[in-house]
Amino acid sequence: MPLNHVALTVSDRERSAAFYGEHFGLDARVHDDEHLLILSSSDGALLALSEGDPPARDLPRTNHFGFQLSTADEVYAARERLRAAGIPETEWQEEGLVRVQVADPDGYRVEFFAYG
Repeated sequence: MPLNHVALTVSDRERSAAFYGEHFGLDARVHDDEHLLILSSSDGALLALSEGDPPARDLPRTNHFGFQLSTADEVYAARERLRAAGIPETEWQEEGLVRVQVADPDGYRVEFFAYG
């Protein structure tokens, strides 16, 4: 059963839409009204954004969602792109699982990873 979507409460929908579009490929708007903005990627992943007061600053470090890449080299490249864009890195791992975790504009943790 594939995961269909993730829904987040964000402080600024347009800022979050730009972040997830540029860095995570969620750049197609499939729904946009005064209550909800839903973004889609080319593989059909959905991210629903509602504007409000996000709880992210108080969430434990283990609360995150991730994007699986095919190879460790893709994770290294993603890490460099995120660093070049000034995105705050929250975790990095190279043993076994290769992953980089960053904070979005509201502090939600998002991860790129590959087994390898």
